[in-house]
Amino acid sequence: MDDGALMERVSRGDREAFTVLVKQYAPALERFAIRLLFQQHQAEEVAQETLTRAWLKACDYDPKRARLSTWLHQIAHNLCVDILRRQDRELPLAHEAEGGLTAADTAENSMSTLESKDRIVKAIAVLSERHRTALVLTYYQCLSNREVAEIMGVSLRALESLLVRARQQVKVTLEESQ
Repeated sequence: MDDGALMERVSRGDREAFTVLVKQYAPALERFAIRLLFQQHQAEEVAQETLTRAWLKACDYDPKRARLSTWLHQIAHNLCVDILRRQDRELPLAHEAEGGLTAADTAENSMSTLESKDRIVKAIAVLSERHRTALVLTYYQCLSNREVAEIMGVSLRALESLLVRARQQVKVTLEESQ
């Protein structure tokens, strides 16, 4: 079933369609949120609230304007930004960044890979919310630059600039931590 048909069913209160929506998108939304917030509990809440809003606002979804994954990530992004603003900070503490790797992320990796991953997570953690969002949506969520720009409410050119600066900052941070 395509996204438009799925959301049409959800908008009519079809619980089976909503179950399909949750199974299909909840894991990606949670991974996205944990990579921005670095807290599992908050990430779970963001994913749940995103899907709740999708249920309540399903009739607002227009498949001609955006893919469903883009629409859902935009909702999740706004919720994450709200949380970061409520915390009155953009940078997570170093010990929170260490908790950013889930058991699923680390189960199959060797110690050296874990150390590398930990260094990368910490380097991403010190980025501003906008730079971190651009990197996470592009490289971890595998969304196109056009979709990421739409989610973030910036031009494609501005997104590309954000990505260049974010990659440079991650590189500098990684070099400094060696």
